[in-house]
Amino acid sequence: MNNSNLDKVHNNDINDDDIPMNEFHKKEVYSNQFQSNEIHIDEIRKEYKRIDNDWLQFQYKISVGLVVFAFLVECFMALILTNSEMLTTTVRRFILKFIVAPTTVNFTCIICDTLIMRGKKLTQDQKICAVSINLVVISFILFTAHSAFTSTYFLFIFAIILTTIYANYRVTGITVLLSVIALITSELFIKWDVDKPSVYASTQRLSEFLISLSIICATSIVCLIKIAYIRKKNEASIQKELERVLLEHKLKIDELTGAYNRKALHDALRDLEINKTPSYIFVITDIDNFKSVNDQLGHHVGDDCLINFTKVLKKHSEGASVFRYGGDEFCLIFENTRMNQVVSTCERLKTIINELYAVNYPTLNLTASFGIAPYTADCNAARLFIHADQALYEAKVSKNAIRVYG
Repeated sequence: MNNSNLDKVHNNDINDDDIPMNEFHKKEVYSNQFQSNEIHIDEIRKEYKRIDNDWLQFQYKISVGLVVFAFLVECFMALILTNSEMLTTTVRRFILKFIVAPTTVNFTCIICDTLIMRGKKLTQDQKICAVSINLVVISFILFTAHSAFTSTYFLFIFAIILTTIYANYRVTGITVLLSVIALITSELFIKWDVDKPSVYASTQRLSEFLISLSIICATSIVCLIKIAYIRKKNEASIQKELERVLLEHKLKIDELTGAYNRKALHDALRDLEINKTPSYIFVITDIDNFKSVNDQLGHHVGDDCLINFTKVLKKHSEGASVFRYGGDEFCLIFENTRMNQVVSTCERLKTIINELYAVNYPTLNLTASFGIAPYTADCNAARLFIHADQALYEAKVSKNAIRVYG
């Protein structure tokens, strides 16, 4: 579009005098698209946070379930061992060392988890990190207390795997690091069960320790790789959603003016009927003698007039939705607005449009007419449009006028 024929648009209420009309329009459209993208990205992120929160609740319940299950198993094993000849210590010492002590520490962790989950000052990321760390602590207590059962090192693997759903390198990395430290500390520096042979006592014990450490490390690597692919998948889904939103947005936006198009108008009126919106007012407006602008000055000038006309409608319509129905005909939908407010808004729009002028065409004075129709209970969208169109027809008789149906 040629900008040389319309060098400047002047309006006392619009402070964009030094920007060519079409350049301003492009920037406005791009800005709206950017804001729309940001809104939808935020919505997607909120959905991911909701899923993370659901998993956090599940992880918390697993921690509680693990502690309760371990307590029941410990009680069952105590019942068996105290009635057999396998017990190598006193019953009292056994109960204190292998039931009371680990259960007390584990239930303390669960109390901490509960306080963390209910903490309003903690962010979701902080809660995720804290609950994950507490699960490692629980695993460390159970592994240390029952290290005679070598397979209990799988508790650390379980704690690591549970963090992968968050796709957070930091959370999984901390869990991995603490799990490795806990395993090494328990095996090399703590001898809770005196009957358990030392890691250095035999080749078999050393092999079991190294194998368990290797499996934890291998699992950690797999989990970190999985996180990388989960993040890629999430990014791809966000990109696809943005493309879908942009396409949907493009299908409902008039390419020339940036206003909503006829399809968007039909959808909006349909939604208002479906949702039974009780109070809205429909307005049709167009530029007076617009055909003569195209015929005498050229379509490039006419296009610039339409763009500027749209800019005025969008900026000064008090939140109403602006649609280009076709040619120079535009529609406005006001929701929850009184009729006197709509009329006042149309008066202000008419005044602003009258003050527009083009430097190269000082004789080009734009005026616009407005037809207004209120929605009533016995009026569908088609009849509402007819009512507003009839009001516009009455306004066009004198031009530069506003008429209300009925």
